[in-house]
Amino acid sequence: MPEKEVTFYSEGVKVHGALSMPEGAGEGSKCPGIVLIHGYASFRDELTGFVELAEKLRAQGMVSLRFDMRGCGASGEPGRIIPHLEWTADALAAVSYLQSVGEVDGRRIGVVGMSVGGGTACYVAGIDKRVKCTVALAPVADGAWWLEHLWTTRRGADAWEAFQERLAADRVERATTGKSRKVPIGDVLGFRAEDQKRWDALLAQYPQFTREVYMSSADSLVNFKPLGLVKLVAPRPIRFIHSEDDESVPIVHGEELHAAAGDVKDLKRIKGSPHCFWMSDQAGYVQDLAIEWLLEHL
Repeated sequence: MPEKEVTFYSEGVKVHGALSMPEGAGEGSKCPGIVLIHGYASFRDELTGFVELAEKLRAQGMVSLRFDMRGCGASGEPGRIIPHLEWTADALAAVSYLQSVGEVDGRRIGVVGMSVGGGTACYVAGIDKRVKCTVALAPVADGAWWLEHLWTTRRGADAWEAFQERLAADRVERATTGKSRKVPIGDVLGFRAEDQKRWDALLAQYPQFTREVYMSSADSLVNFKPLGLVKLVAPRPIRFIHSEDDESVPIVHGEELHAAAGDVKDLKRIKGSPHCFWMSDQAGYVQDLAIEWLLEHL
């Protein structure tokens, strides 16, 4: 079958995903394997963007694995989203799982990540030389910087200060009780009324999205620093794809990551797309740019 449900383990926790296989895979030479990493509070299909990307990769003779990061979709404890630690471990486990697939050439592994998943792709490629090629889509370069942008542009500087006080209180509560407060996703990402309305519409269409997260997840975002690791990807190739119209994760994130990366790098600027490429008419173009880079370097 071209696609099948699979599970693998990350630090002992079962992770759920989908393995997409080209027709005739394993007949003759083995195929490159691609790990697809979704964004914060999203799920393995990235709306439909990763489903379409998996099909295009399959047509190009590549195996792909898309999966629910812990805390999202069907993997782990719902709302326990820890990008700076657990997501890195999940992505590394996904690389290992792909290497266990008989049809995959374990020497030709690539990673594609979106948003916080794009930052995670930088992390993973930086620390694991098994990743031979990376594509970071609208990546978050620094989680604290990103959260501050969301809060100050949506609710103002005073609201950002108040949120940091809540976060500090939760740190104390975790240290003294072992528990973190669970809150609606908008209470971490600084939603305004209009943002919440759009999110509710997405939830109605894609119930796999995460509705509530622990405050410890926000703390993990504060400690999420792909910018400090992206230089370690060199000399392996990395491409950044970012929209100039991205209001959620401004293109300066992609620019800073690109500037800090090694010599084999590329930055593609997209016009006319929001942060989520999959909600624009640029989706197919972005997928093709990712595949182009993978075909060139794997």
